[in-house]
Amino acid sequence: MKPGVDGNPRILCIDDAEIALRVRKLLLANAGYAVLTASSGEEGFQLFKQNPVDLVIADHFLSDKTGAEIAKEMKECKPHVPILIVSAASEQPGGLEFADGFISKGEGPDALLDAIAQLLAGSHVKK
Repeated sequence: MKPGVDGNPRILCIDDAEIALRVRKLLLANAGYAVLTASSGEEGFQLFKQNPVDLVIADHFLSDKTGAEIAKEMKECKPHVPILIVSAASEQPGGLEFADGFISKGEGPDALLDAIAQLLAGSHVKK
């Protein structure tokens, strides 16, 4: 795992809901992670290709791509980087075979931080 500039794991968050993205960035920064953000799947993919990233958190229902599409593209580029899909849906959507984990947004911040810790440690989440 290559750390961010400050030595902490770097997480790329992708969500087209600006408030959700800001809240997630604040939560992760307060937990000690370096955070990159993108408001679309394409912007997220460009950041992913151009920056060292330890983990990706992507909303499943974006305006330009689904979490499944993002996970597939990113795994083809950097297969070792874990990808966590988040969604307002309570059950895991289909087609997430390239993702390393899924969490419902309704599960709250503690569940998100636990899922991140598991994926950074090399475990899968809800697959």
